[in-house]
Amino acid sequence: MAHVASAAIDSDLLIATIDEFYTTTNEQRRHDIDKILCRFKSEYECVQTVGACMRIINQEKCSPNVRYFGAVALYDVIKVRSEECVVNQTLQMSVKTFLIDSLTSGAYVQSTSILNKLSAALALFSLYCIPEVWMTPVEDLTQLLATTPEILLKVLSDMAAEFAHVVMPLAQRSRLKAELHKFSENIIQILAVVLRGGDTSSITKQAAVECVEQWLRLPGICLDAWTQVLSDVLGAVVQDCTALASILDIIAENDEFHRHSMLIINICQYICVNVSQKIEDELREDATSEEITALVAATCLVAEKSIPTLVECAVQGGNSELVIQMSRVMQVLANLQGQYPLDEMVSDLPSSYFISLRCEVMQTSSSGSTINDQLRNEFSQIYAEILDVAIRKLREIFDAYRKTRSDASYDSYNFSAIDTLNYLNQKLEEATNNGDVNTSEACLFQWECVANYLGESDYTPILKCLELCASSSFSASTSSPTLDLDSDRRGGTLMGVLYALSYLIQEHEQAKELECALIPVILSYVSPNVPSVRQAIETLQKFTEDRSESLDIVGDQVSTRCYEFFNAPSASDSDRLAALKCIGYVLSRKPPSETMKIIGQILSYQNINEAGIDEKIRHRRYAFQINIFSTLFASLSSRKEIESTEEEPTIVQLLKEAIPVFEALCCGDENGLNKKNSGSLIQEVCKAVRSALTSLPERYIASFFPFVVSLVNTALFVSESVVAACGLAKSTVLQCGSLVGADMANAFSHWVKTAEQHMESSQLDEYLQLIHQVVKKNWKMIRKFEDPSMFAFLSATKICSFIIINSSVPTEVRSASQVLAALSTYATSHDDAAMKTVFAENGPTLLRAVFGRIQGELMRPTVEALADILYFYFKEFTTETRALISAEPYGSSALITAMFREIGNLRNFKQQTIRFNLAAVRDPGSI
Repeated sequence: MAHVASAAIDSDLLIATIDEFYTTTNEQRRHDIDKILCRFKSEYECVQTVGACMRIINQEKCSPNVRYFGAVALYDVIKVRSEECVVNQTLQMSVKTFLIDSLTSGAYVQSTSILNKLSAALALFSLYCIPEVWMTPVEDLTQLLATTPEILLKVLSDMAAEFAHVVMPLAQRSRLKAELHKFSENIIQILAVVLRGGDTSSITKQAAVECVEQWLRLPGICLDAWTQVLSDVLGAVVQDCTALASILDIIAENDEFHRHSMLIINICQYICVNVSQKIEDELREDATSEEITALVAATCLVAEKSIPTLVECAVQGGNSELVIQMSRVMQVLANLQGQYPLDEMVSDLPSSYFISLRCEVMQTSSSGSTINDQLRNEFSQIYAEILDVAIRKLREIFDAYRKTRSDASYDSYNFSAIDTLNYLNQKLEEATNNGDVNTSEACLFQWECVANYLGESDYTPILKCLELCASSSFSASTSSPTLDLDSDRRGGTLMGVLYALSYLIQEHEQAKELECALIPVILSYVSPNVPSVRQAIETLQKFTEDRSESLDIVGDQVSTRCYEFFNAPSASDSDRLAALKCIGYVLSRKPPSETMKIIGQILSYQNINEAGIDEKIRHRRYAFQINIFSTLFASLSSRKEIESTEEEPTIVQLLKEAIPVFEALCCGDENGLNKKNSGSLIQEVCKAVRSALTSLPERYIASFFPFVVSLVNTALFVSESVVAACGLAKSTVLQCGSLVGADMANAFSHWVKTAEQHMESSQLDEYLQLIHQVVKKNWKMIRKFEDPSMFAFLSATKICSFIIINSSVPTEVRSASQVLAALSTYATSHDDAAMKTVFAENGPTLLRAVFGRIQGELMRPTVEALADILYFYFKEFTTETRALISAEPYGSSALITAMFREIGNLRNFKQQTIRFNLAAVRDPGSI
């Protein structure tokens, strides 16, 4: 925008406009004036704008708002139009002189807010002048502002702060930063004089501290030179929570802090002696203040960043006193009592310190360094005390608090494994004997946190814990309609402990006895009246899924309790099915005839065709019955050692029982179920049959093959069930292919040919993935049968060609490319003449499509798959391919020539194809 070069700005009108901006109550008018004032900063000549700003700042009769606006506007002009301010030498000297005079002789007439803005403006202006125009700003300002040390320190502080706001090229910015680093020596000398002066006022010292903060925030600042000043600063702010927290934060966040061992040691000693006492005093007055929380957070951050140095000093230097002192300070904070969440904000903060300390000690030990017994014992004691307090605090039952205390037991375990577990058992037993539900739950929670890290060496305390858990004290009470919240919470935690320890329980030599003792306790929580029932059922599944010998003893209890829960109308369907799975695990150990009687009772209870129910309820009941079959198929597959040879396996009988129901649903039934709503049910049927197919003994699979194929034929082209049908089809080929041979090849051929008739389907990618899996995993089996396999692969080639030419869906293009790539690879590796003929016959169309597609933006797997197809044509039909490609756009380019040179090396050919694709997408002119 061209700057207005007219008469001088009317200062009186400008002042009146600014006054109106601050006094008007009309929002629209304020908005309009704001636009005018913004144009004032940018549309006039820089000299005019700066002059106007100076005049209104100096007019004592103006209101404070007007003068403050002038200071802000001057700052903005320097920031946005810095080049104009600096290049014009007259204007440059005018700005510099005005700002210095305003901060010295004129300071007494200005408000603090105006002085702060003028200080920032002078600092920003000096940065744009360094180093070419103003080589020694720090020395000059020190001489000019020596009589007003507070203002001097403010300007020097702003020089560091305003560096983040300068707008200049990167090279110039780097040069400026280097110059500022050189100035830091002078800054340090000034600060040292101020901070060590006996008669320095508190205001001046505060300004010095703020100056230190800003310079330490300067990117790339070296801490070495600031060490002595930091000592003075920390001494000056020891009674100021906010300033102390800020300094500690800045030190900890400095990239070089971890490299300065001596500085770390000095600051840690300072924390142990001075900061800890300040924190203690402040906590005594108000434990919830934001200032003390900030100080504790900064202290914990410094402590955590210091851990590697402290541990190194303890292990290699033999000086373990400091790390113990620091850990004690952190322990005192972590163990503070209070009501969560307000009072506990402080005690949450040291948790990361103790986690990091444990990791550092463990890493040091694993690297070959020795942690002496005395130091390890000290750590063990500290972590044990934290664990003890954590157990007491966990009784407050707050989830957020639990997250910060979830490492207490594991930390302690790492330093004293058996003692930690024995201690937890001791506290658990005491709480159980005293009937203290919350404390026993807290102990179980700590057990749960450490359980996944335990091994065979911990069996003794584990068995003691399980003995306590198996007692009647931990069983859910059935005397009241609902379990109280405290008992339910403990029950949920108990289930978590048993689930986490299940792998050790099942591997123990007394696994049978342990499971028989624990499963009844778990069953006591399998009730609709227990809020945490899902955790109980999942734990029960964990203990029953291996169908161990213990089920011969407690299996009836499991079946009875789970059957009662399954029939409970108030239980959710998902929970009922989860309980049914446990019944299936138990029934796996029973004879098929006995099992089928029980299953018959379960199925008859559903009453799907009850008179008077509407279609929605009937639909839900059908879906639930299908899920019953699916759950039983998944859980009834017997281990070989307990499989009966005298009767048909239960799963075979169950599938025969299910087929009429499934067929009725897929073909439409006479019971009033709307056909247009049956797609979702067909999907569930496919999932159930797939589960059954996976579990069927091999000798029975062939007898069910016709039903499975019929189901896939129906479901594969119903939109709601395509995904499940393709999944079933994949499993069918894998499970049945080698058993039924030609029938499988014919079925697959039928599926692919039918898919060819649905090329406009939105589910086409699912069909492509089915074809791709069969080609990748079942090529040899399918190709044994010439006619059906060639019909299938010819249709697949047509589908993929159609997709590559027409589709705008990236996933479809990827899948089609991968199918063709797999077909071409197998045609070459098996020297399959028939398949090569298919590619030859479709060559011109397919090759043009692939070559055109490779010039667009594609996913990396798509490019690689298309490269495989091109490689096949380049290698197998070199002459014909060269002639066809050369007639296409970019077909004679250097990259295409390079691709032809690599027809003996697939890896290099792919790399050339990827380069061609990138060039075509980014810069077609470079091809």
